[in-house]
Amino acid sequence: PACGVGAAVSRPAASTAAIPRQDALIEQAAAALASADVAFGHGTDNARDEAIRLVADSRTLVQPELQTLLARRIHDRVPVPYLTGAAWLAGIRFAVHSGVVIPRSPIAQALTGGLRPWLSQPPRRVLDLCCGSGALGLVAARMFASAEVDLVDVNAVAVAIAQENAASAGASISNRIRVIESDLFAALDGERYDLVLCNPPYVPTAELDAAPPEFHHEPRQGLDGGADGLALWRRIVGQLDVHLRRGGVLLGEAGNIGEAFDRAFPELGAVWLDLDAAEPQADAGFGVFVSSPALRRRRTQAVAEAPPPATSGATTRVKPGERCVSV
Repeated sequence: PACGVGAAVSRPAASTAAIPRQDALIEQAAAALASADVAFGHGTDNARDEAIRLVADSRTLVQPELQTLLARRIHDRVPVPYLTGAAWLAGIRFAVHSGVVIPRSPIAQALTGGLRPWLSQPPRRVLDLCCGSGALGLVAARMFASAEVDLVDVNAVAVAIAQENAASAGASISNRIRVIESDLFAALDGERYDLVLCNPPYVPTAELDAAPPEFHHEPRQGLDGGADGLALWRRIVGQLDVHLRRGGVLLGEAGNIGEAFDRAFPELGAVWLDLDAAEPQADAGFGVFVSSPALRRRRTQAVAEAPPPATSGATTRVKPGERCVSV
């Protein structure tokens, strides 16, 4: 799963707030990061928030240990979650290790809004496809208390970490989770879902090649979407109808290639969500989209009854919870 190189941002959770004996270390780390040639984007967008993560999540209270971590962050350009073993999404702490993409998807923000009005009722079955650490599927499991959730990834390292995160989520959640190693839908024959979450590799190869060093510490397989960023999305869309129940919803991410996505998959009728955490795009939404057969039917009916002007764009921007009056 990839959130493109212009990554989403989540503020430090309340549990990582500084305590008095940490303050000096946080200020020292923030000053060092602010003056260094580093790139943010793995859960934070500024030096102070990243310093809080570094100190609080690693529980580093000894000066030499902090200096060692800062050296790896500044000189080796290692993202903080790999240094601390922790990443935060939707206020939840997840284990993360090298070999899996760091969770940071703005899809989580859409989930915490309950996906209204697209889901008319809570989903019974949820698929987190290209799940990585399993963070999105586990956020969904918390939001939808009776849903059974499948976490699926082709990367064996990601599968192991997803299992670790599922096990630490508590019995009320872990009992509803399956973690499956699969190349997309290959191991899901006959399985159908009410909600499919998908944050696949979608960064165009040339863009990834030019990305800051921090992003090259992540597994390339989890970020590289091919020449146009759509290589995995083509495979996913080609098989989606077999696994999405009638009335089901696809909630996906395509970063800053929204215009190319709409041209490639007009049948999805993608509605792009205006999310605070998502990276903005030029004239093509904000990286995260929702699609469902119901939306496609409404869009088709609207076109039949009142064809839009030829210059009308296909992209609609809405906020979670708002009525989707323009589709």
